[in-house]
Amino acid sequence: MLLGPPGQQRWRITQSLIGLGGYLALVLLLWLGSQGEAALLDRARVLPPMLAMGLVGLLGYGLMRSGLNRRLALRCGCEPSLTLPQTLLGVLLTTWVYTVTGQARGAVLALLAVVVMFSMFALQRRQALVLAGVALLMLATVMRAMTLADPFRYRIEVEAVHLGVTALVLIGVTLLSLRMARLRQRLRDQRTALARALEKLSEIATRDELTGLPNRRAMGELLLTETARHARLKAPLSLALLDIDHFKQINDRLGHAAGDEVLRGFARRIEAELRGADVMARWGGEEFLLLLPGTAAEPALQAVERLRESLRQQPFDQVEPGLRITFSAGVGICLGQGDIDSAIERADRALYRAKAAGRDRSELA
Repeated sequence: MLLGPPGQQRWRITQSLIGLGGYLALVLLLWLGSQGEAALLDRARVLPPMLAMGLVGLLGYGLMRSGLNRRLALRCGCEPSLTLPQTLLGVLLTTWVYTVTGQARGAVLALLAVVVMFSMFALQRRQALVLAGVALLMLATVMRAMTLADPFRYRIEVEAVHLGVTALVLIGVTLLSLRMARLRQRLRDQRTALARALEKLSEIATRDELTGLPNRRAMGELLLTETARHARLKAPLSLALLDIDHFKQINDRLGHAAGDEVLRGFARRIEAELRGADVMARWGGEEFLLLLPGTAAEPALQAVERLRESLRQQPFDQVEPGLRITFSAGVGICLGQGDIDSAIERADRALYRAKAAGRDRSELA
């Protein structure tokens, strides 16, 4: 209930709770410092910033827990954590506390560095530099105002030292944060490169490099999945082995580059004619395996015949003007996971019969 459902928003809610805890801890310290007859702090002066810090902390948590932060981010074009506006509010409240803490104000400067550092890892380089500059400018303005309003308690020499030390701390924090941001970006880039490399390896492992079709391994896995699914649905599943006719002669006469172009063109043209559920893989050499889910043997044979007729009408002019490619096919039905190898063997025998009968034809197993 307190953190909400898992995800990126929960991380933002957790960060807002940490910020709320910091505000409440400071409120407690201010309250303790204003107790007793010899109190270090004036209760009437510290009460308004105490209330403001409590309200700001609760508001930040409320925005994150309700999800309003995402709507505000869309409207103002900032990131959903609202890091910059929250930090600027924190800087404003800290400088306000600086004006009411009298002799204890030196401790507040450490809090200012913490507030700025809390946000540095979520900001871009330019935002971090602007934030550090704004924090120093606000502090310098407040210090100058206090030396004019109460020169006895806020001596200009002391304030100059405070400002100088704070500037050194903020500069150091900013530079360190920027360096950490660069390291984080480098890690993100490395993770992205690794993800792309893994994706490429996965593609190499499952795709035929020449044709871009699924390879034999990928088709084997798909066959296991589809046969199990069709067994549950009690639906037919057909296979077809396609073999390009006279491919060796094309290789011998026109060269291997032409043969490769024939394979690529064949894959593109057949795949363009397939139905949405059908899948074709390169099975080896000039042989391709076609999976036809939800299709009985006779309709599968008709589908393969349609592919064969379509291919015959498309000359491979990019290989050789007027070159026409045909294929022979064997079509069979698969009866389940235990029948995959047998179904492929039956389709292969049907393919052999198609070749023996003169090629450019399809046979049913």
